[in-house]
Amino acid sequence: MCTEGGQLERESLLMVESFRRFAGNLNKLPIYSFQVRDNNDVSTETLKALKTFGVKHKKVVLNYKYPNYPLANKPLLCAYAEQNIDAEVIVFLDSDLVFFSEPKEFLLPAEYDVGIRPEHEKMIGSEGKDDPNDEYWQHLYRLAGVKNKETFITTTVDRKKIKAFWNSGVVAVRRSVGIFSAWEKTFLKLLEEGSEIDKKNFYYEQSALSATICAKTDRIWCFSNSYNYPIHSHNLISKANRLNSFDEIVCIHDHLFRARKEWYRERTWVKTLKRLKNFNKKNNKYQWLYQYLNKHNSNPNLAQSFLEYVLFFPGIQWLLPYQR
Repeated sequence: MCTEGGQLERESLLMVESFRRFAGNLNKLPIYSFQVRDNNDVSTETLKALKTFGVKHKKVVLNYKYPNYPLANKPLLCAYAEQNIDAEVIVFLDSDLVFFSEPKEFLLPAEYDVGIRPEHEKMIGSEGKDDPNDEYWQHLYRLAGVKNKETFITTTVDRKKIKAFWNSGVVAVRRSVGIFSAWEKTFLKLLEEGSEIDKKNFYYEQSALSATICAKTDRIWCFSNSYNYPIHSHNLISKANRLNSFDEIVCIHDHLFRARKEWYRERTWVKTLKRLKNFNKKNNKYQWLYQYLNKHNSNPNLAQSFLEYVLFFPGIQWLLPYQR
């Protein structure tokens, strides 16, 4: 995982503690943490906490060329880890994950080279040759060396059938295949040709990973929907695919520590957890996460306190439309 000072180190600590607490027989697996940009050093307190959880942390500056594009950290770090960590299977984890069950599927079956989940929504994905985004994917496939251009997935939230566009928040690879090192090469080719990062193409790293996987292997294990569950989009997921208790979920994905831009709005984690539709909020794991976030987030200001009191007063919730 990547760990930097500020929001990311707070997320890393929550992720690691939840993994050690809830990952069952795998909770003692080695965890490696890396700071790959020169600024935003991890605090002394966080370094001590990581050590307490048995995490091996190292500062190794890899993202010196694109420091203003934080998602570049992923392919650069993953290639480094693949080349320096002696393990049959390596799993990259976004820091903003929380674990609730043993991630058994991380132990890839012998017939698979990579385990991953589809992207949550279409975004820059392509539904085919008539899609306005398809020109980008055709170019990306040429950069990555993709031969089979007919690999499709269905997004988890908006249920669009698109060319394979995987979410890079949880990725398990068989180290010998070299997927992470190839990802770095595809990604750097994409940026070195002069492509600029903006809101429209912010997920260059993720699309580069998707194309690289298609170029390297067709032995792709799609993790079950209890992995990398988009808790922030829970209310938008179809009932057939929605999970309603943390007992059903291996890990969630969300920026629970992200501050709202408007100072008078309810806090992000409060909005996320309290507005979950038909979700078991009495569950012990739910209560553990709620209490953890309440302890480790800043106290609400007066406007937030009042708003949260009103919005979540018994009997009020059913009047509100369920949103992200």
